[in-house]
Amino acid sequence: MKSELIQKLSKIEDFEEPKVSLEQYLTPPELAADILHTAFMQEDIEGKEVLDLGTGTGILGIGAALLGADVKAVDKDKDALEIAEQNAEKLGMSEFISFEHLDIEEVEGEYDTVVMNPPFSVHSEIGIDFLKKAVDVSNVVYTVSHPGRRKAIKGFLENSNHSLEALEQYTVKLPATYGFHTEEARETEIDVIITRRNK
Repeated sequence: MKSELIQKLSKIEDFEEPKVSLEQYLTPPELAADILHTAFMQEDIEGKEVLDLGTGTGILGIGAALLGADVKAVDKDKDALEIAEQNAEKLGMSEFISFEHLDIEEVEGEYDTVVMNPPFSVHSEIGIDFLKKAVDVSNVVYTVSHPGRRKAIKGFLENSNHSLEALEQYTVKLPATYGFHTEEARETEIDVIITRRNK
C-alpha cells in the first residue's frame, strides 16, 4: 500500500514560484506516504475527518483522501491552494477534499486528525502556532518539525490537552528550491511528531 501511495503522490506538482517568506517546500512523497501510512495503521485516516493545516501543494491532504479520509485543506496562500486543487483534480480526489483560503487563526471546527508540514525554522514560533491550533481542533496530530524545536514542543504539550505519543527522526533530501541554495539537494534532519488528546 505504501509504495502505491508514494507512486501516486510523486505525481503532485511542486510550487511554481515558492515563497521564501512562507518557507514553501514540496514535502517529499516518501515522507508524506510514511506519515500517512502510519496514521492509517493507527486508524486515524480511513473514514475520519482530517484537516490538512497549511496544505501547500496538497500532498498530505490528497494522500489522506486516497486512504479514505474526508479532508479539509487550508492555506493562507491563494497560489498554493490553486496548485493543490489542480493536484487533487489530477489524482481524482477533488470530491473528497474541500479547499479553503484561511489563515490558521481563522480555522474552526472539530476534526479527528490533523496532518501538517508547517514552516519549521528553528528560529521561528510558526510551528508552535500551527501546533496550538492543531491540538485545539483535533484528537490526534501528525506534524513535521525541526529537531531544534523539540524542547519547545514538549514544553507546550505539557500544558496542553494533548500528549506526545511518538517522535521519529528522519533525514530527507530537499531539492534546491530557492536561488540562494547552492547545492542541488541537501539532506535535512526532521522530526515527525504524533500527539494525541488526553482522555
